[in-house]
Amino acid sequence: MSQQVNNSLWALSRRSKVEVNSLKGEHKTDIAIIGGGYTGCSAALRLAEGGADVTLIEAEYSGFGGSGRNVGLTNAGLWLNPEDIEKAIGKEYGSRLNDFLSKAPDLVHELIDEHDIECDAIRNGTLHLAHSGAGLKALENKAWQINSRGGSVMLLDKSATFALTKAENYIGAIHDMRGGTIQPLDYCYGLMLAAKKAGVTIFTGTPAQSIRHGRKKWHIKTPDGMLVADRVLLATNAYLKDVSPLVRSSFTPMYYSQMATNPLSEDQLKHFLPGKNGTWDTRLVMRSFRTDAAGRLIIGTIGNIYTDNASFLCSWANKVVRDTFPGVGDVEWAYKWAGRMACSSNYVPNLHDLGRGLYSISGFSGRGISPGTAFGRVMADFILGRIGSAELPLPLKTVEAVKLNMMRQLYFETGSQLSHLYDHLN
Repeated sequence: MSQQVNNSLWALSRRSKVEVNSLKGEHKTDIAIIGGGYTGCSAALRLAEGGADVTLIEAEYSGFGGSGRNVGLTNAGLWLNPEDIEKAIGKEYGSRLNDFLSKAPDLVHELIDEHDIECDAIRNGTLHLAHSGAGLKALENKAWQINSRGGSVMLLDKSATFALTKAENYIGAIHDMRGGTIQPLDYCYGLMLAAKKAGVTIFTGTPAQSIRHGRKKWHIKTPDGMLVADRVLLATNAYLKDVSPLVRSSFTPMYYSQMATNPLSEDQLKHFLPGKNGTWDTRLVMRSFRTDAAGRLIIGTIGNIYTDNASFLCSWANKVVRDTFPGVGDVEWAYKWAGRMACSSNYVPNLHDLGRGLYSISGFSGRGISPGTAFGRVMADFILGRIGSAELPLPLKTVEAVKLNMMRQLYFETGSQLSHLYDHLN
Protein backbone atom coordinates (compact mmCIF):
# COMPACT_ATOMS: atom_id res chain seq x y z
CA MET A 1 0.00 0.00 0.00
CA SER A 2 1.17 3.53 -0.65
CA GLN A 3 2.23 5.13 2.60
CA GLN A 4 1.29 8.68 1.53
CA VAL A 5 -0.21 10.60 4.42
CA ASN A 6 -2.95 12.02 2.20
CA ASN A 7 -4.64 8.60 2.38
CA SER A 8 -5.28 9.22 6.07
CA LEU A 9 -8.34 10.63 7.77
CA TRP A 10 -6.22 13.38 9.28
CA ALA A 11 -4.97 14.61 5.93
CA LEU A 12 -8.41 14.49 4.36
CA SER A 13 -10.07 16.28 7.29
CA ARG A 14 -7.34 18.83 8.02
CA ARG A 15 -8.05 22.54 8.33
CA SER A 16 -4.44 23.41 7.57
CA LYS A 17 -3.03 23.83 4.09
CA VAL A 18 -0.30 21.87 2.38
CA GLU A 19 2.46 24.37 1.73
CA VAL A 20 5.53 23.59 -0.37
CA ASN A 21 8.45 26.03 -0.34
CA SER A 22 11.52 24.22 -1.63
CA LEU A 23 15.06 25.35 -0.90
CA LYS A 24 16.82 26.69 -4.00
CA GLY A 25 20.52 27.50 -4.03
CA GLU A 26 22.63 27.96 -0.91
CA HIS A 27 21.17 29.07 2.42
CA LYS A 28 23.17 29.75 5.58
CA THR A 29 21.87 29.46 9.13
CA ASP A 30 23.12 29.05 12.66
CA ILE A 31 21.00 26.00 13.49
CA ALA A 32 19.44 23.59 10.99
CA ILE A 33 16.64 21.20 11.87
CA ILE A 34 15.89 18.24 9.62
CA GLY A 35 12.29 17.06 10.03
CA GLY A 36 9.00 18.92 10.31
CA GLY A 37 7.17 16.71 12.80
CA TYR A 38 6.38 17.39 16.45
CA THR A 39 9.99 17.20 17.60
CA GLY A 40 11.46 19.38 14.88
CA CYS A 41 8.74 22.02 15.00
CA SER A 42 8.79 22.19 18.79
CA ALA A 43 12.58 22.59 18.80
CA ALA A 44 12.46 25.22 16.05
CA LEU A 45 9.83 27.24 17.91
CA ARG A 46 11.80 27.19 21.16
CA LEU A 47 15.07 28.08 19.44
CA ALA A 48 13.54 31.01 17.60
CA GLU A 49 11.91 32.28 20.77
CA GLY A 50 15.40 32.18 22.31
CA GLY A 51 16.76 34.43 19.58
CA ALA A 52 18.52 31.83 17.43
CA ASP A 53 18.73 31.92 13.63
CA VAL A 54 16.96 28.67 12.72
CA THR A 55 16.14 26.94 9.45
CA LEU A 56 13.93 23.85 9.27
CA ILE A 57 13.75 21.58 6.24
CA GLU A 58 11.07 18.94 5.71
CA ALA A 59 11.17 16.33 2.96
CA GLU A 60 7.47 16.61 2.16
CA TYR A 61 5.25 18.91 4.23
CA SER A 62 4.44 19.43 7.90
CA GLY A 63 3.28 16.19 9.47
CA PHE A 64 3.94 14.00 6.44
CA GLY A 65 5.52 11.23 8.52
CA GLY A 66 4.48 9.70 11.80
CA SER A 67 3.13 13.01 13.11
CA GLY A 68 0.38 13.01 10.50
CA ARG A 69 -0.46 9.30 10.83
CA ASN A 70 -0.73 9.30 14.61
CA VAL A 71 -3.64 8.05 16.70
CA GLY A 72 -3.79 11.53 18.22
CA LEU A 73 -3.57 10.81 21.95
CA THR A 74 -1.71 13.30 24.15
CA ASN A 75 -0.53 10.64 26.57
CA ALA A 76 1.75 11.01 29.56
CA GLY A 77 4.77 8.72 29.81
CA LEU A 78 5.85 5.92 27.51
CA TRP A 79 4.41 2.46 26.78
CA LEU A 80 6.75 1.19 29.50
CA ASN A 81 5.71 1.37 33.13
CA PRO A 82 7.67 3.84 35.27
CA GLU A 83 9.45 1.01 37.09
CA ASP A 84 10.51 -0.59 33.80
CA ILE A 85 11.94 2.73 32.60
CA GLU A 86 14.01 2.98 35.79
CA LYS A 87 15.26 -0.57 35.30
CA ALA A 88 16.12 0.12 31.65
CA ILE A 89 18.19 3.27 32.17
CA GLY A 90 18.91 3.40 35.88
CA LYS A 91 17.13 4.95 38.83
CA GLU A 92 18.53 8.47 38.44
CA TYR A 93 17.69 9.04 34.79
CA GLY A 94 14.60 6.84 35.01
CA SER A 95 13.09 8.99 37.76
CA ARG A 96 14.02 12.13 35.87
CA LEU A 97 12.47 10.85 32.63
CA ASN A 98 9.29 9.70 34.36
CA ASP A 99 8.82 13.15 35.88
CA PHE A 100 9.65 14.89 32.60
CA LEU A 101 7.16 12.86 30.56
CA SER A 102 4.40 13.03 33.16
CA LYS A 103 4.29 16.78 32.46
CA ALA A 104 4.61 16.51 28.66
CA PRO A 105 0.84 16.64 27.95
CA ASP A 106 0.71 19.93 29.89
CA LEU A 107 3.20 21.38 27.41
CA VAL A 108 1.20 20.16 24.40
CA HIS A 109 -2.04 21.69 25.59
CA GLU A 110 -0.30 24.90 26.72
CA LEU A 111 1.15 25.33 23.22
CA ILE A 112 -2.27 24.67 21.69
CA ASP A 113 -3.80 27.40 23.86
CA GLU A 114 -0.90 29.85 23.52
CA HIS A 115 -0.77 29.68 19.73
CA ASP A 116 -4.50 29.16 19.10
CA ILE A 117 -3.87 25.89 17.28
CA GLU A 118 -7.13 24.55 15.85
CA CYS A 119 -6.77 20.80 16.29
CA ASP A 120 -9.98 19.65 18.02
CA ALA A 121 -8.18 19.31 21.34
CA ILE A 122 -10.13 17.60 24.12
CA ARG A 123 -8.44 17.00 27.46
CA ASN A 124 -10.80 14.61 29.16
CA GLY A 125 -8.34 11.83 29.94
CA THR A 126 -7.25 8.66 28.19
CA LEU A 127 -8.32 5.11 29.03
CA HIS A 128 -6.00 2.11 29.15
CA LEU A 129 -8.40 -0.85 28.93
CA ALA A 130 -7.92 -4.26 30.56
CA HIS A 131 -8.92 -7.09 28.24
CA SER A 132 -8.26 -9.92 30.72
CA GLY A 133 -7.63 -10.70 34.37
CA ALA A 134 -3.90 -10.55 33.76
CA GLY A 135 -4.37 -7.24 31.99
CA LEU A 136 -6.29 -5.84 34.96
CA LYS A 137 -3.56 -6.90 37.38
CA ALA A 138 -1.02 -5.21 35.12
CA LEU A 139 -3.07 -2.00 35.19
CA GLU A 140 -3.42 -2.14 38.97
CA ASN A 141 0.37 -2.36 39.21
CA LYS A 142 0.82 0.42 36.65
CA ALA A 143 -1.60 2.74 38.46
CA TRP A 144 0.23 2.14 41.74
CA GLN A 145 3.57 2.92 40.10
CA ILE A 146 2.29 6.16 38.57
CA ASN A 147 0.55 7.37 41.72
CA SER A 148 3.46 6.48 44.00
CA ARG A 149 5.63 8.78 41.86
CA GLY A 150 3.35 11.78 42.18
CA GLY A 151 0.84 11.02 39.45
CA SER A 152 -2.89 10.84 39.95
CA VAL A 153 -4.64 8.22 37.84
CA MET A 154 -7.86 6.40 38.67
CA LEU A 155 -8.48 2.68 38.33
CA LEU A 156 -11.99 2.05 37.02
CA ASP A 157 -14.03 -1.10 37.55
CA LYS A 158 -15.93 -2.90 34.80
CA SER A 159 -19.15 -0.89 35.12
CA ALA A 160 -17.37 2.50 35.14
CA THR A 161 -15.31 1.43 32.14
CA PHE A 162 -18.42 0.37 30.27
CA ALA A 163 -20.19 3.63 31.11
CA LEU A 164 -17.43 5.64 29.40
CA THR A 165 -16.86 3.30 26.46
CA LYS A 166 -19.85 0.98 25.88
CA ALA A 167 -17.12 -1.54 25.05
CA GLU A 168 -17.89 -5.20 25.76
CA ASN A 169 -15.24 -7.59 27.06
CA TYR A 170 -13.18 -5.04 28.99
CA ILE A 171 -13.11 -5.51 32.76
CA GLY A 172 -11.45 -2.33 33.96
CA ALA A 173 -9.30 0.61 32.94
CA ILE A 174 -6.88 3.30 34.03
CA HIS A 175 -8.37 6.76 33.56
CA ASP A 176 -5.50 9.23 33.15
CA MET A 177 -6.70 12.82 33.17
CA ARG A 178 -3.31 14.13 32.09
CA GLY A 179 -4.05 13.15 28.49
CA GLY A 180 -6.61 13.77 25.79
CA THR A 181 -7.09 13.71 22.02
CA ILE A 182 -6.22 16.01 19.13
CA GLN A 183 -6.30 16.11 15.34
CA PRO A 184 -2.60 15.24 15.13
CA LEU A 185 -1.83 16.65 11.69
CA ASP A 186 -3.43 20.02 12.46
CA TYR A 187 -1.48 20.18 15.73
CA CYS A 188 1.79 19.56 13.88
CA TYR A 189 0.97 22.22 11.30
CA GLY A 190 0.06 24.62 14.11
CA LEU A 191 3.48 24.10 15.69
CA MET A 192 5.17 24.76 12.36
CA LEU A 193 3.11 27.91 11.81
CA ALA A 194 4.00 29.12 15.32
CA ALA A 195 7.67 28.49 14.58
CA LYS A 196 7.41 30.42 11.33
CA LYS A 197 5.80 33.37 13.12
CA ALA A 198 8.63 33.27 15.67
CA GLY A 199 11.14 33.73 12.85
CA VAL A 200 12.10 30.24 11.71
CA THR A 201 12.90 29.89 8.02
CA ILE A 202 11.05 26.84 6.74
CA PHE A 203 11.57 24.91 3.54
CA THR A 204 9.16 22.07 2.74
CA GLY A 205 9.42 19.69 -0.20
CA THR A 206 13.13 19.69 0.66
CA PRO A 207 14.58 16.29 1.58
CA ALA A 208 18.06 16.12 3.08
CA GLN A 209 20.05 13.88 0.76
CA SER A 210 23.40 13.92 2.53
CA ILE A 211 25.26 15.73 5.27
CA ARG A 212 28.98 16.39 5.64
CA HIS A 213 31.21 18.52 7.83
CA GLY A 214 33.82 20.82 6.33
CA ARG A 215 35.37 24.21 7.13
CA LYS A 216 33.76 24.11 10.57
CA LYS A 217 30.26 23.99 9.07
CA TRP A 218 27.65 21.34 8.32
CA HIS A 219 26.65 21.11 4.67
CA ILE A 220 23.24 19.53 4.04
CA LYS A 221 22.64 18.71 0.39
CA THR A 222 19.07 18.92 -0.94
CA PRO A 223 17.79 18.27 -4.49
CA ASP A 224 18.10 21.91 -5.55
CA GLY A 225 20.32 23.50 -2.96
CA MET A 226 22.60 23.41 0.04
CA LEU A 227 21.88 24.31 3.65
CA VAL A 228 24.98 25.39 5.61
CA ALA A 229 24.76 25.44 9.41
CA ASP A 230 26.89 25.59 12.53
CA ARG A 231 24.76 23.02 14.34
CA VAL A 232 22.15 20.48 13.24
CA LEU A 233 19.32 18.59 14.92
CA LEU A 234 18.05 15.44 13.21
CA ALA A 235 14.35 15.09 14.09
CA THR A 236 12.94 12.72 11.49
CA ASN A 237 12.42 9.73 13.83
CA ALA A 238 11.16 6.68 11.87
CA TYR A 239 11.15 8.57 8.55
CA LEU A 240 14.91 9.02 8.51
CA LYS A 241 16.24 8.02 5.09
CA ASP A 242 19.64 8.57 3.51
CA VAL A 243 21.10 11.36 5.60
CA SER A 244 22.27 9.18 8.52
CA PRO A 245 22.33 5.37 8.14
CA LEU A 246 24.10 5.25 11.51
CA VAL A 247 21.16 6.77 13.39
CA ARG A 248 18.74 4.65 11.37
CA SER A 249 20.47 1.54 12.73
CA SER A 250 19.62 2.59 16.30
CA PHE A 251 15.89 1.84 16.01
CA THR A 252 13.56 -0.75 14.53
CA PRO A 253 10.78 0.48 12.22
CA MET A 254 7.37 -0.82 13.22
CA TYR A 255 4.01 -0.05 11.61
CA TYR A 256 0.72 1.01 13.12
CA SER A 257 -2.43 0.87 11.01
CA GLN A 258 -5.70 2.73 11.44
CA MET A 259 -9.12 2.71 9.85
CA ALA A 260 -12.01 5.13 10.19
CA THR A 261 -15.65 5.21 9.20
CA ASN A 262 -17.70 8.11 7.96
CA PRO A 263 -19.43 9.99 10.83
CA LEU A 264 -21.66 7.73 12.89
CA SER A 265 -25.31 8.55 13.48
CA GLU A 266 -26.41 10.06 16.77
CA ASP A 267 -27.83 6.70 17.83
CA GLN A 268 -24.63 4.83 16.93
CA LEU A 269 -22.54 7.29 18.92
CA LYS A 270 -24.50 6.34 22.04
CA HIS A 271 -22.86 2.91 21.71
CA PHE A 272 -19.29 4.02 20.90
CA LEU A 273 -17.12 5.90 23.40
CA PRO A 274 -19.80 8.24 24.77
CA GLY A 275 -17.11 9.72 27.05
CA LYS A 276 -15.10 10.64 23.92
CA ASN A 277 -11.88 9.36 25.48
CA GLY A 278 -8.92 8.12 23.51
CA THR A 279 -8.32 4.46 24.40
CA TRP A 280 -5.96 1.55 23.94
CA ASP A 281 -5.83 -1.88 25.55
CA THR A 282 -3.55 -4.32 27.31
CA ARG A 283 -3.23 -6.82 24.46
CA LEU A 284 0.30 -7.62 23.34
CA VAL A 285 -0.83 -6.63 19.85
CA MET A 286 -2.80 -3.69 21.11
CA ARG A 287 -5.95 -2.11 19.74
CA SER A 288 -6.83 1.57 19.99
CA PHE A 289 -10.24 3.20 19.71
CA ARG A 290 -11.19 6.84 19.47
CA THR A 291 -13.61 9.18 17.78
CA ASP A 292 -13.01 12.57 16.17
CA ALA A 293 -14.84 15.88 16.13
CA ALA A 294 -17.14 14.64 13.36
CA GLY A 295 -18.07 11.45 15.21
CA ARG A 296 -16.16 8.87 13.19
CA LEU A 297 -15.25 5.49 14.63
CA ILE A 298 -11.47 5.06 14.47
CA ILE A 299 -9.72 1.77 15.22
CA GLY A 300 -5.99 1.07 15.19
CA THR A 301 -3.61 -1.84 15.68
CA ILE A 302 0.02 -2.80 15.27
CA GLY A 303 1.01 -3.95 11.79
CA ASN A 304 1.17 -2.63 8.24
CA ILE A 305 -1.42 -2.43 5.46
CA TYR A 306 -0.43 -4.18 2.24
CA THR A 307 -3.25 -3.46 -0.18
CA ASP A 308 -5.12 -0.26 -0.99
CA ASN A 309 -8.50 -1.74 -0.07
CA ALA A 310 -7.07 -3.35 3.10
CA SER A 311 -9.56 -6.20 2.74
CA PHE A 312 -8.04 -8.40 5.46
CA LEU A 313 -7.81 -5.53 7.95
CA CYS A 314 -11.37 -4.47 7.12
CA SER A 315 -12.60 -7.98 7.85
CA TRP A 316 -10.65 -8.04 11.13
CA ALA A 317 -11.98 -4.61 12.13
CA ASN A 318 -15.57 -5.58 11.35
CA LYS A 319 -15.31 -8.52 13.74
CA VAL A 320 -13.71 -6.36 16.44
CA VAL A 321 -16.54 -3.82 16.18
CA ARG A 322 -19.23 -6.54 16.25
CA ASP A 323 -17.69 -8.12 19.34
CA THR A 324 -16.73 -4.94 21.18
CA PHE A 325 -19.36 -2.38 20.21
CA PRO A 326 -22.36 -4.48 19.12
CA GLY A 327 -24.76 -1.55 19.51
CA VAL A 328 -23.01 0.34 16.69
CA GLY A 329 -24.09 -2.15 14.03
CA ASP A 330 -22.52 -2.52 10.61
CA VAL A 331 -20.00 0.08 9.46
CA GLU A 332 -18.03 0.85 6.30
CA TRP A 333 -14.38 1.81 6.38
CA ALA A 334 -13.86 5.04 4.47
CA TYR A 335 -10.23 5.66 5.47
CA LYS A 336 -7.30 3.26 5.83
CA TRP A 337 -3.72 4.29 6.53
CA ALA A 338 -0.51 3.23 8.25
CA GLY A 339 2.52 4.95 9.68
CA ARG A 340 5.98 4.00 10.88
CA MET A 341 7.17 4.10 14.47
CA ALA A 342 10.81 4.01 15.57
CA CYS A 343 11.31 1.46 18.35
CA SER A 344 14.56 1.82 20.24
CA SER A 345 16.24 -1.27 21.64
CA ASN A 346 14.82 -0.63 25.14
CA TYR A 347 11.73 1.40 24.10
CA VAL A 348 13.21 4.56 25.65
CA PRO A 349 13.98 7.48 23.30
CA ASN A 350 17.56 8.07 22.17
CA LEU A 351 19.40 11.39 22.40
CA HIS A 352 22.48 11.10 20.23
CA ASP A 353 25.54 13.34 20.15
CA LEU A 354 27.05 12.66 16.74
CA GLY A 355 29.89 15.12 17.23
CA ARG A 356 30.76 18.65 16.10
CA GLY A 357 27.34 20.05 16.90
CA LEU A 358 25.23 17.34 15.26
CA TYR A 359 22.47 15.85 17.43
CA SER A 360 19.53 13.52 16.88
CA ILE A 361 16.34 12.50 18.70
CA SER A 362 14.61 9.23 17.82
CA GLY A 363 13.01 6.08 19.16
CA PHE A 364 9.72 7.27 20.67
CA SER A 365 8.37 3.74 20.15
CA GLY A 366 4.84 4.89 19.35
CA ARG A 367 4.59 7.81 21.78
CA GLY A 368 5.35 10.75 19.52
CA ILE A 369 3.04 13.63 20.40
CA SER A 370 3.78 14.55 24.00
CA PRO A 371 7.35 13.16 24.25
CA GLY A 372 8.28 14.54 20.83
CA THR A 373 7.05 18.00 21.73
CA ALA A 374 8.80 17.92 25.10
CA PHE A 375 12.10 16.53 23.81
CA GLY A 376 12.17 19.06 20.99
CA ARG A 377 11.88 21.86 23.52
CA VAL A 378 14.45 20.52 25.98
CA MET A 379 17.00 19.87 23.21
CA ALA A 380 16.46 23.45 22.04
CA ASP A 381 17.25 24.66 25.55
CA PHE A 382 20.42 22.55 25.51
CA ILE A 383 21.50 23.92 22.11
CA LEU A 384 20.80 27.46 23.32
CA GLY A 385 23.06 26.82 26.32
CA ARG A 386 20.26 27.31 28.84
CA ILE A 387 20.91 23.88 30.34
CA GLY A 388 23.90 21.57 30.34
CA SER A 389 23.97 17.98 29.14
CA ALA A 390 23.77 16.77 32.76
CA GLU A 391 20.38 18.48 33.08
CA LEU A 392 18.78 16.67 30.14
CA PRO A 393 16.14 14.04 30.99
CA LEU A 394 18.27 11.43 29.20
CA PRO A 395 22.02 11.18 28.66
CA LEU A 396 23.48 12.20 25.34
CA LYS A 397 25.18 9.12 23.92
CA THR A 398 26.86 7.73 20.86
CA VAL A 399 24.90 5.51 18.49
CA GLU A 400 24.53 1.82 19.20
CA ALA A 401 22.96 -0.30 16.47
CA VAL A 402 20.02 -2.54 17.40
CA LYS A 403 21.19 -6.13 17.32
CA LEU A 404 19.58 -8.38 14.69
CA ASN A 405 17.50 -5.41 13.58
CA MET A 406 15.98 -6.95 10.45
CA MET A 407 14.91 -10.04 12.39
CA ARG A 408 13.40 -7.84 15.09
CA GLN A 409 11.38 -5.94 12.49
CA LEU A 410 10.18 -9.18 10.91
CA TYR A 411 9.21 -10.52 14.33
CA PHE A 412 7.09 -7.44 15.09
CA GLU A 413 5.30 -7.46 11.76
CA THR A 414 4.75 -11.21 11.41
CA GLY A 415 3.57 -11.56 14.98
CA SER A 416 1.08 -8.71 14.55
CA GLN A 417 -0.40 -10.12 11.35
CA LEU A 418 -0.70 -13.62 12.83
CA SER A 419 -2.47 -12.13 15.85
CA HIS A 420 -5.00 -10.41 13.57
CA LEU A 421 -5.57 -13.68 11.73
CA TYR A 422 -6.16 -15.48 15.04
CA ASP A 423 -8.63 -12.79 16.15
CA HIS A 424 -10.44 -13.04 12.85
CA LEU A 425 -10.79 -16.82 13.01
CA ASN A 426 -11.92 -16.99 16.66
